[in-house]
Amino acid sequence: MCRPAEALHYPAMSLFLYNLLLPFVMLVYLPAFMIKMVRRGGGWRHLVERFGIFTNTQRVALRQLHAPVWVHAVSVGEVVAALEFIRRWRERRPDVEVLLSVTTTTGHATAQARLPERVRLIYCPLDFSFTVRRVMRLVRPRLLVIFEVEIWPNLIAAAARAGVPVALANGRLSDRSARGYRRFAWFFRPLFRRFSLLCVQSEADAERLRAVVGLDAPVHVCNTMKFDQTPDQTQRDANATLDAVFGSGPRLVFTAGSTHPGEEEAVAEAFLNLKPEFPQLKLVLVPRHHERTAQVEAVLRNRGLVCRLLKTPPAESATTAAGRQPPTVDVLLVNTTGELMRFYGVADVAFVGKSFAGNHGGHNIIEPAIFAKPVLHGPNLENFRQVAEIFRRDHASIEVADADALASTLRALLANPAEREAFGRRARATVERHRGAIARTLDLLEPLTAP
Repeated sequence: MCRPAEALHYPAMSLFLYNLLLPFVMLVYLPAFMIKMVRRGGGWRHLVERFGIFTNTQRVALRQLHAPVWVHAVSVGEVVAALEFIRRWRERRPDVEVLLSVTTTTGHATAQARLPERVRLIYCPLDFSFTVRRVMRLVRPRLLVIFEVEIWPNLIAAAARAGVPVALANGRLSDRSARGYRRFAWFFRPLFRRFSLLCVQSEADAERLRAVVGLDAPVHVCNTMKFDQTPDQTQRDANATLDAVFGSGPRLVFTAGSTHPGEEEAVAEAFLNLKPEFPQLKLVLVPRHHERTAQVEAVLRNRGLVCRLLKTPPAESATTAAGRQPPTVDVLLVNTTGELMRFYGVADVAFVGKSFAGNHGGHNIIEPAIFAKPVLHGPNLENFRQVAEIFRRDHASIEVADADALASTLRALLANPAEREAFGRRARATVERHRGAIARTLDLLEPLTAP
């Protein structure tokens, strides 16, 4: 446990310097933030929430929460893990009320679509001391749980001043962030020592964190919660959608998910090359950011591929409503948020993006593995190193170095149903063996919520 006296004495000069510089940093970031808001759409009506300003209805609802657990997650990946965490906690403790805060519009859309009953959703306030204090006074939480490593000094300091324990869940430190924390340990060490509990994904994460905080820090290795994810039972089966887009005949579905620039080109080329050999082959392409739809359409169009969008533009919707059914095609381009899992569920082979073609970091290869699908990915999974190593050790995924390797590996899997099935079984077995992070984290968190 973090010592209370130490937690309340964060160096005043450090916080003063942070609050002095923060407005200038925000001003520099503002143009990029506004451009992102315009491109991604939505979120404008919620912008004021980032300053701790709510409608009368929202304020009443937040005041009615009785000593809630405040769970903070950033974007889609963290939100998905946080929602499963909340669901499991509510199964254990139906009396616990929960407030979920998010940072991004995509995270907000994902949470809104899957939010459990009696869980309130807000945008996390910007880390100005006055906004954080306003929300803290309104919510009056019993515990603040921060997912992965989202360190906001004023939020953490405000919780400590209010006597609210702070916990880290599903924590992960990259080499780069760990170097930054160590370089500015004079600032971050006291901040981390305000945490009553630090639950991380791997022993390597624990070692990096102890190097910043100290060997006596309350660090616990709980594995990654991403293995605990379960398919959302409210999600519609995607087969009806595929029938409408591809036709109702036999098909082999290749789902490329969370793709980034350069990867769409590689996926489209592989599909074009393999289509004559496998006439039943269909492509479901799910870019990570739906605001890039026009760019991805251009990639497909330049290669002579005709696609349908999952979310039809108004003009096309009007034509369809008038009685003209759109023709079937071979490519579905998913231009919405929160649909990826159901298209992994109907895939015969899946590729997970941000992992090659100049992209780094990776996305969650566990998602298609949950459905017992053979999983392809590039070599650049820096943000999922522990997961990638587990899958590599179990021979449960296939790493492809470049576009040529993607095409050749996909050809081999499409030609061999038994091999596809074997890879899928190993992938699912790997997921099952490594579940339990949520239960371990909840066991550690329970004492912090005691009256």
